[in-house]
Amino acid sequence: MGAKVLLSAVKHVETVGLSLGVSQELIDQICSDAGVSAKQFAQVWSSPDAFMADLFCELANQAQIDRADTETLLTTWQYLSMRTDDLHTLEGRRSVLNDIIRTAAEYNFEVITASSKWRTYAALSTTIVAWPEGPARTRVLDALQASELSFVETMESFYRNVLPTVGYRLKPMFHNDYQPFVVAAASVIEGLGIVRATVPALVEAHFDGSSAGADGNADEQAQEDSWSVSALAFMGVVDAFIEPDPHFVPTEAISRLSSGVDVTPPSPEADAAY
Repeated sequence: MGAKVLLSAVKHVETVGLSLGVSQELIDQICSDAGVSAKQFAQVWSSPDAFMADLFCELANQAQIDRADTETLLTTWQYLSMRTDDLHTLEGRRSVLNDIIRTAAEYNFEVITASSKWRTYAALSTTIVAWPEGPARTRVLDALQASELSFVETMESFYRNVLPTVGYRLKPMFHNDYQPFVVAAASVIEGLGIVRATVPALVEAHFDGSSAGADGNADEQAQEDSWSVSALAFMGVVDAFIEPDPHFVPTEAISRLSSGVDVTPPSPEADAAY
């Protein structure tokens, strides 16, 4: 019964947006939509604040669904399998890296930040601090932290697989810890997603990152090398954290591409060996 009410409330939030307060009229509407009486509601939640705490935790949990998935890694792995010839040269590897980052950034910006679950998550992350300190606020913050850490772990697996395969590594100063990189890169995309609501023309702008090709067809080349603001900003973070791996062996990377991906977390011994 409680789950039905929470489902109804989640649908309401996705339709009209998030607020920190809830009126009795809204509770009655949510209960009606869920087919639950006010008496049944009171048996589960002693107060509107108790209900809001459970709703906020549910919203934080659901945000994990939209922020990252292993399908992105598998798709990228398939793409790399078609670019193996480029892995033999430094210029080729940089080209592959550029294409991967540009595609990932634009996909995340267009798909992730456009989802209702992500918008709710972003709103909840910024507004929960306005709640008075107490057990309910702590529960919601814990749920948000769990969602964030789940996202970080998924994306860490992505970068640990992809970057070494295209001949790049974290700069030594980060001691093989990908998590600061993941958080910084995600913050760029999600921050632009928030700003997009007020200055969409600026955020959605594209820029020509190329020069004319050998045949002088600048328009065609520019279309191929057009960079969005999100991709440019994402690449700035990438270049701040990673560098070409001087020990890269193309044949080993190509062999790894044919053997599949490893989505298990790295062992502490592997981190220490970096």
